[in-house]
Amino acid sequence: MATAPDTKTRKRTCMALSALARFAQVEINLKPYKGRYSPRLVQPRDLPTDTTIAKHFYEIESPDWRWVYGMLATYGLRNHEVFRLDFRAIAEGNYIVNVNENSKTGSRSVWPCFLEWFAQFELQNVILPKVDLNQSNAAIGHVVTVWFNRHAVPFAPHNLRHCWAIRTLEFGLDISLAAQQMGHSAKVHSELYHHWISHRYHQRAFELMTNKSDRPQVPLVLGYKKNFKIF
Repeated sequence: MATAPDTKTRKRTCMALSALARFAQVEINLKPYKGRYSPRLVQPRDLPTDTTIAKHFYEIESPDWRWVYGMLATYGLRNHEVFRLDFRAIAEGNYIVNVNENSKTGSRSVWPCFLEWFAQFELQNVILPKVDLNQSNAAIGHVVTVWFNRHAVPFAPHNLRHCWAIRTLEFGLDISLAAQQMGHSAKVHSELYHHWISHRYHQRAFELMTNKSDRPQVPLVLGYKKNFKIF
């Protein structure tokens, strides 16, 4: 099986083969082939734009995998979590998805950043691919990765999760809330995405903060102009 360099799949494949070699008492060093995969090493230039994400959705011919792609894009889920949801609630039109307790980090709720995608991608019409749900989360996640690779999706499924995380920064969602929705601790979330918080996100946060109608007001001091404006 061919795997792309510096990917999670390559790293896990090398780990599995190393374990197999130890069991078979075969001496082999696969560390040089593991690559340098780490979520912290993904750079902004590697991520698709929201326009690219939306365009590619409509290029997927299979309705069931198009639904999976739409869910990953809209909610930033882990690969396997698309198959660990409360499907009845989604089918009833609930745009807040509930990841069940069989997932990696237990039950949690996730909100979309682009609520419009729930309707545009017709996510209420739940269509699941034929995947054995009795498999482990890792095995199910691998099925999703393989499908992306075989159907020439120009980015990894996990990059849709990164895009959701960055989108929350642009929307001004509190980092602790974003972390909970992604199934992280705030510490892990900060470590993963600290290097993404560039000038544009700081500027966006500043504008949201200063334009709040209920924000604390600057004190007025006698002898100074009262009509001073920030911008």
